[in-house]
Amino acid sequence: MAEMVLSVALERTISKRRILSCYVNKIYWGHGIYGIESASDFYFGKHPSLLTLGESALLAGIIPAPEFRSPFKDPTRGKTFQARVLKRMVDVGFLDVETALSVVKQPLPYVLGPSSVGRLYHVSSFFREEVRASRTLNRRSRDSTCEVEWDWETESKIWETCEEMERWAMMIRHRSSKCL
Repeated sequence: MAEMVLSVALERTISKRRILSCYVNKIYWGHGIYGIESASDFYFGKHPSLLTLGESALLAGIIPAPEFRSPFKDPTRGKTFQARVLKRMVDVGFLDVETALSVVKQPLPYVLGPSSVGRLYHVSSFFREEVRASRTLNRRSRDSTCEVEWDWETESKIWETCEEMERWAMMIRHRSSKCL
């Protein structure tokens, strides 16, 4: 009850946007990281304003349990929780189904910390161009920090996530066509 009164009082004095900003700048993001700027730099090596929709969805997806949901603990978790966030965005009307499907199929090039020596490219057959590009980059520069990692089990789990997202999208489309 006290939390409810406090939240109502807070919303009357501070905008929801400011509350969200304060929240994401203070919360724990896993791996000893606090605040969205540090998390964005740690996971993707860039400022939050430069994150893609897919990268932002991944970060939103790890908030409830950042250590458990960390893509560094299990690379498939990134896509799984990203897909959940994208579905929710479609459900509330913030995103259309086609955009959500497109985003879930895009690669997530993680950076292992802000001053990392390497990148972890999570590679699946969706991302063959990423593999070719990173191999070309490796040939061009001896100091290149790109590594390509191929893991069949991980690829299989990512395919399952994408297929599940496709089934979900078909259900949404079917439901929408009945309403028309």
